[in-house]
Amino acid sequence: MLLDEIPAALHQLGEDQEAELMSVLLRLQGRSSQVGTIVAADAVDRGAVTRSDAATTGQWIAGRLTGGTRLEPRTVRAMASVADACQHRKNTVITTALLEGSCSVESARTALAQADKVGPVIPTAERDEVLGWFLQIDPALGCDGLTKLTRRIIDRFAPDELSKDDEKLERTESLSWSTTATGMTRLVAELSPANAAILKEAINANSAPRPDAGRVAAEERSGGAGVSRPHAPSGSSGAGGTGAAFGLGADNAPECPGPSTGAGEQVRDERSPGKRRLDALMDLVGAGARAATGEGTQASAATVLLTMGLQELLAGHGATTPTGDLVDAGAARRFACSADLIPVVLGGPSQPLDVGRRERLATKAIRAAVILRDGGCTFPGCDRPPGFCEIHHVRPWWAGGETSLTNATLLCCRHHQTVHRQGYTATVEPDGVRWDLTPGQMPGHHTAVA
Repeated sequence: MLLDEIPAALHQLGEDQEAELMSVLLRLQGRSSQVGTIVAADAVDRGAVTRSDAATTGQWIAGRLTGGTRLEPRTVRAMASVADACQHRKNTVITTALLEGSCSVESARTALAQADKVGPVIPTAERDEVLGWFLQIDPALGCDGLTKLTRRIIDRFAPDELSKDDEKLERTESLSWSTTATGMTRLVAELSPANAAILKEAINANSAPRPDAGRVAAEERSGGAGVSRPHAPSGSSGAGGTGAAFGLGADNAPECPGPSTGAGEQVRDERSPGKRRLDALMDLVGAGARAATGEGTQASAATVLLTMGLQELLAGHGATTPTGDLVDAGAARRFACSADLIPVVLGGPSQPLDVGRRERLATKAIRAAVILRDGGCTFPGCDRPPGFCEIHHVRPWWAGGETSLTNATLLCCRHHQTVHRQGYTATVEPDGVRWDLTPGQMPGHHTAVA
């Protein structure tokens, strides 16, 4: 086979050619599994599988492996189950998607399994539409992405059922702890979607890497006097703070940590992601305890950013947090009672967003709107959440760019540096951001400093 000759010829390829080759091979791999599933389905349909010695479609597929060819058992099972499902007229959407190459075999298998689970809950929904929703999911999102999509489908067709389900989950919530062999304490919490959204938003808003945490750690190692616990960024709910800004973080994202070469300079935050989240949780607990005893400033429980369409609001559907978690309508109303709520009802009036040249840094209202639109770092292929992102002026401030929703987008620390270093630019549209990764396109790039 031609593929067998490729490894010996790799040294003749340039970097761009090698990258293109990798793209072609991946496309071939994905397409071959799709076509293989269609072939298996056709073999079942014409009776070839029944007439063979194979007891199942999976055995028939595995029996075709020759010449040392290997295939993961999981892949064989997925191809076989989808091929069998293609025999039923109710799954025509799956067959069509495989023929067109618009879905992976794993996505098809997931769609079939989930459609059967949610079908009884939403009897008014057409099976083809439900299958279409699940076929769009990226398998890389795993169980978390699947759960979020399932909740969105139920909320779309049966919002009352979603509220009932979440009410049951809230009654079974629990928190426990135990001591490990090393003397550590392990916390185990099972939370309903609404309360989980509160906790995750609060911790994400306060757990980004901080240069001052690295400085304090360095002072502790050197035995420096007067070392104290690193404070949370301004605007967050660290020690003595006034509550978590859900989905917003500080009004302006923290600077990127860098190495230190002397006293007073930045030191990399060496805390692991898990340690940063734990520190953020302890800051929140400490601030809450002080507020409860009157030692701290009493404030609202949190600032919650919720998104919903006007028609969805009127129809009693759920609302979405900046991290993509869907909370039912009852939870959204509950937030309005106990939190400093920022309702962003798409299609309704909101705060003025454009501040033009009067302000260089994004206002809280602009940052909230950018988070709602972008959902995280917009650089192609990046999935960093809003709490780890900074507001980037698409047309730089120093080049005459305004501080406005149409000139702003979210970028994580690394990609913010990359964009300025390479001079990339973007087009901001109402439904998202489109990047042009042609170097040097940023206005005034030849004079810019990253």
